[in-house]
Amino acid sequence: MKILGWLLFPVLMSSCGEREENVRYVISGKSMGSSWKLGCTAKAGTDLRFEVQSELDQWEQVLSQWREGSDLSRYNRGEAASAELQRVLDLAEEIRQASGGAFDHRILREVHAAGFGPAGKGVDLSAIGKGFAVDRVGDRLKALGITDFIFELGGEVLVGEGKWKVGVELPDQATSEILYTLELRGEAMATSGNYRQFKPDPDGLAAHIIDPRNGKPVVREPCSVTVVAGDCATADAWATALFVLGSQHPTPQGLEVRWNWLSL
Repeated sequence: MKILGWLLFPVLMSSCGEREENVRYVISGKSMGSSWKLGCTAKAGTDLRFEVQSELDQWEQVLSQWREGSDLSRYNRGEAASAELQRVLDLAEEIRQASGGAFDHRILREVHAAGFGPAGKGVDLSAIGKGFAVDRVGDRLKALGITDFIFELGGEVLVGEGKWKVGVELPDQATSEILYTLELRGEAMATSGNYRQFKPDPDGLAAHIIDPRNGKPVVREPCSVTVVAGDCATADAWATALFVLGSQHPTPQGLEVRWNWLSL
């Protein structure tokens, strides 16, 4: 589960409704089983909710493993991948190889067997799909001329040219306490942990995150790993891979990685 907080959200809220050429917007909605939130500066009258929601709706239709008619569901039934889906599959395969198999998108059967996904076999893109969709929203905002923004979907965060502070939660199921903050600019961030979606286990918490090497949930004391990268899909997938590999694994080149423990 990936939960983050915007420290500047109250400030942005207070500036909504300014009748100037450029207005500070904070808008929100729901997509992909999660909530989304956008903070940005844009020209007055811009229908940002429509722009964001339509982009997310498009990618949910591509990536959803819960919709029978999605591109992914059809692919898992043996149909050819659409061009849009193939983009995500190619990136997922690239990270699978780079992570030595700690990230693997071909584990839908194992995810279901652990009680965290729909029945079926084939590809599960839940560990990269939201991040990929966040990146596409960022592309759409930039195409509209909006460069100073922060966008979050289910805890996956993308920041444009401006500086934004983002909080990372203490991995504690009983609270939403902010453990520390990071200042992002032109970067993305994702956090994977076992303290929101899990099943009790004698040795800790059995996470919704599957170790592809044995097909079983990762069992560990409450913790999370936060990854900062140049794009959200990469941050999303590597957060999952590193959670599987553990805190002793070297940090992959080009990523900023922080482990978070309840004992902190």
